[in-house]
Amino acid sequence: MTRIVSRDDGSFISYYLVQHTHDTDTLLLILQGSDCNSVLKIASILTEYKNVWPEADLLLIEKYGITRKSKYSPDPARKDCPAQYLEKDNPAQRVADIKVVLDSVRKYGQYKKLIILGGSEGAVIANLVSAEVDYIDATISFNGGGRWFIDDVSYSIAAEHKNPEAARKEIDGFKGFAEHVLNSKPFELDVSGHGYHWWQQMLSIDQLDTLKKVKSPLLIIQGGRDTSVSPQKTDEMMQRLKELGKSNIEYRRYEALDHGLKNSDGRNLRKEVISDMNLWLQSKLDNPTNKFSDN
Repeated sequence: MTRIVSRDDGSFISYYLVQHTHDTDTLLLILQGSDCNSVLKIASILTEYKNVWPEADLLLIEKYGITRKSKYSPDPARKDCPAQYLEKDNPAQRVADIKVVLDSVRKYGQYKKLIILGGSEGAVIANLVSAEVDYIDATISFNGGGRWFIDDVSYSIAAEHKNPEAARKEIDGFKGFAEHVLNSKPFELDVSGHGYHWWQQMLSIDQLDTLKKVKSPLLIIQGGRDTSVSPQKTDEMMQRLKELGKSNIEYRRYEALDHGLKNSDGRNLRKEVISDMNLWLQSKLDNPTNKFSDN
């Protein structure tokens, strides 16, 4: 069932609460990546990722301008994205929407525990929410990249190219684009299925700074064969956090896995990673807390 709650600008956030028959006290919020698709059409969420904590009720939130009626497309640069999505979807908007939905769900007082899981862009959003919200019991973010998005995109361009010279040219072109976005007032833009505000914010986010502010338990997972974000830059960021003494943040690198948690043979190892996530959560959720409930 689609539930709605309104934003300050009068538009509606659509969200879904997938409830079990038993009265669980735990809520699992799963955040999708950077695609222009309904969260209900990301099959892996409802078939696999929900098993991170199978006894929890599942909370899913649509991005700005997306509804369950939106057509599915695997193409990140699809041309039929809603104009509202291109104009309004960005990390700050996603975080604001999540906080509004959580406030709405909290009113019922059923849930005592909140877990957040996000991959790719969803990992960046999960980290941002965990830095801002003080009633989260545990967060898992995977394949969200290093400190700066520009490094991850440059790495991804280089990983795609066989020809180092062509890669260098494309990286230079991208850096010019990034500089233009960061130094310009908002303008109409559609690059890789995202508008100005998305690019401006993604290029501005300092993930190290975000993670420094997280006080609750956080597990960061990175695939060593990821070609979408830089495993090396993630390593560097995590090493810095270790040096800063951030003992609430744990890091696991899966050397053989790519951005979608597949190995070099193309075999999907999500089930194994999800099982590891579940074990980590068991170690963090042993102590009952009432942080999430207003009661």
